[in-house]
Amino acid sequence: MNLNEHLLQVAGEMGEVGGYLYDRGWAERNAGNLSVDVSDIVEVGASDLERGPRLPETVVYEELRGRAFLVTATGGRFREIARRPESSLILVRVSDELDGYHVLWGGEGAQRKATSEFVSHLKVHGLLRRKGLPQRAVLHTHPTEVIALSHMPRFCRAETLSRMLWSMHPEVKVVLPEGLGFAPYRRPGTEDLADATMAALAGHRVVVWEKHGVVAIGRNPVEAFDLIDTVAKGAQIFFLCRSVGVEPTGLDDAQLADLDGAFGPPDPTP
Repeated sequence: MNLNEHLLQVAGEMGEVGGYLYDRGWAERNAGNLSVDVSDIVEVGASDLERGPRLPETVVYEELRGRAFLVTATGGRFREIARRPESSLILVRVSDELDGYHVLWGGEGAQRKATSEFVSHLKVHGLLRRKGLPQRAVLHTHPTEVIALSHMPRFCRAETLSRMLWSMHPEVKVVLPEGLGFAPYRRPGTEDLADATMAALAGHRVVVWEKHGVVAIGRNPVEAFDLIDTVAKGAQIFFLCRSVGVEPTGLDDAQLADLDGAFGPPDPTP
């Protein structure tokens, strides 16, 4: 099948974000992945399901039956999405039996298979649909300074990490008043990592994967990127101060409290 104008627009947004991630050094080789729920803008016929392969996958949410996703392909590179979307992205539809997905388009030049982290993406999308939340995009990438923080034991707790990042710049508190979730290290691409992500996502839109990277949800790819970009700014300020021999004091409790409620409630969280 061919992508309609609405799907092409989503693919364009994914390519835009892919460029941002590569320019920041957060998407080495084929690192990171991105998926967008496009069920409302794609029409899938019986012939489309028969034309492409059907691949097994664990789908635990009834709400995902028959839903369609535009997702980065195994072996695809963020830096190539804009130039070669057909090889970097893949359009899939979850089977009616919830035991896998049909490949409808893409994956040319790469494996015709969704990213190895798709199990985590599906669980997040399932939670979002079950709760009726507005977010449609799930983004995973490798922001260098945030990963470095997760190598420091004192920041391997959601509360401590959130408090420090809030204190580095008011924008972090304004954009993410709920703070960040934190998932202890699990091997990439596993059900264990997916489950740890789900636990950490409760009440959060951004989750740090210990010694690995960050996951964020947004209404679209750009919104998800903006959340991670804001978190990364706080981490950069922290390390910049440390690099010149200064232990940053950060905003104090009174200053942070002054920001609470001043800019309205956060976007809905899982």
